Amino acid sequence: MQPGASPANQTSPDRGRHGPPAVQIQLQLRLPLIWLAFLLAAAILLPDQVWNTLLIGLGGLFLVAYLWARSLAAGLRASRQLLFSWVSVGDRLEERFTLINSSLLPALWVEIVDHSNVPGYRAGVVRSVDNHSQDQWRQSAVCQRRGQFNLGPWQLRSGDPFGIFQVTHHYPEAAEIIIHPPIHGRLPIPLPVGQSSGQIRFPRHSFQAAANAASVRDYRPQDPLHWIHWPTTARHGALYVRQFDRDIAGDIWLLLDLAAAVQLGQGKDSTEEHAVLLAAGLAARALRQNRAVGLAAYGSSPQVIFPGRGQGQQWKILRALALVRADGATTLSRGIQDLSQIAKRGTTAAIITPTQESDWIPGLLSLANQGIQSRVILLDRPSFGGDGSTAGLATALQQYGFSSSTVRQGEIGQPLEPETRRGHWKFQVTGTGKVIAVETPWGDQPPG
Repeated sequence: MQPGASPANQTSPDRGRHGPPAVQIQLQLRLPLIWLAFLLAAAILLPDQVWNTLLIGLGGLFLVAYLWARSLAAGLRASRQLLFSWVSVGDRLEERFTLINSSLLPALWVEIVDHSNVPGYRAGVVRSVDNHSQDQWRQSAVCQRRGQFNLGPWQLRSGDPFGIFQVTHHYPEAAEIIIHPPIHGRLPIPLPVGQSSGQIRFPRHSFQAAANAASVRDYRPQDPLHWIHWPTTARHGALYVRQFDRDIAGDIWLLLDLAAAVQLGQGKDSTEEHAVLLAAGLAARALRQNRAVGLAAYGSSPQVIFPGRGQGQQWKILRALALVRADGATTLSRGIQDLSQIAKRGTTAAIITPTQESDWIPGLLSLANQGIQSRVILLDRPSFGGDGSTAGLATALQQYGFSSSTVRQGEIGQPLEPETRRGHWKFQVTGTGKVIAVETPWGDQPPG
């Protein structure tokens, strides 16, 4: 997780406290019940002190076990809280569990049965808690794979010390968690610029609001009032408004080729994961430069996000990238055609693809005719275990006047392993009420 991540999702509500859970008491050992029935029959048919003594002893044991189980069913409860819901691959996923026993009898064993599907995360444990007390602990794991997962549903199991009855508390709630791709600050490719080989020329000044004001001019009736430059207005005694420089860098569209037919590799070594890491890094870099970034990824579930600026846009793009899969049937040519219908003149397109075909290059020419500059990022197929070469495709792109970069497997880098990471990020509230991100060493375990 990056420093400055949104603290709005820092913690999630306690799950397990949305009303009482469903509680079930089950008979685990049937043999004591059979013996009890046998002794009862023997005491009736063959009256003897031995049978009566055994009947009272076994019956008392059975009664104590049942009352113990009933006490735990009424007084035992638990909750779990996700501490950091904004996590990336390589970050630590951490939950706080609280086990409370308000009954008169201790819970000698309590088992947490968890049905979460987060890869590498196991929350199931066995604890014990005394009567009128509570126990609290944390479970954590390093996030291994991006995607959408569930924490829960889960159960709380306990029982009497004789093992006759089992008490189960069912917590059917499941919390959704999205593990985002990591952001790598050093990528082997530059950001595309907002010009198309000198073919697109913007006027020096624009009347659309941009990042920087270039000069002032006379006020016109259609100008917004917040454009008024008050120092100049006061100096000249007439209304003047700011005139803005158009941002020559332009907006950026990130187009990911997620057609299943052209993908190579598995897991973190696949072209799919490298494309996602490239898109995440490029988006973060462009947003830091105050450029608007959009995303078009055509897997089986298309993800299209129109260009925007700011931290909120980064959350949108990272969420979309966490969910994309390279399992689509949409070809790159069709993706470029769709992009030509939604991208505006003066924007740039960064196209990330592992293909070695060239039938989509005419689409780039069509984009150029619309005033949309393109830069192609080719994923080198041989380095991912594929046949052929991307050199011919790069040469063809250069002949048509399009710039390209080639990325080989492993050049982007992968998230650091737990033993090599310096720490993980958490949020703290200062005395003035400000929320700040603080890096905590991996070995530190905050008090529960």
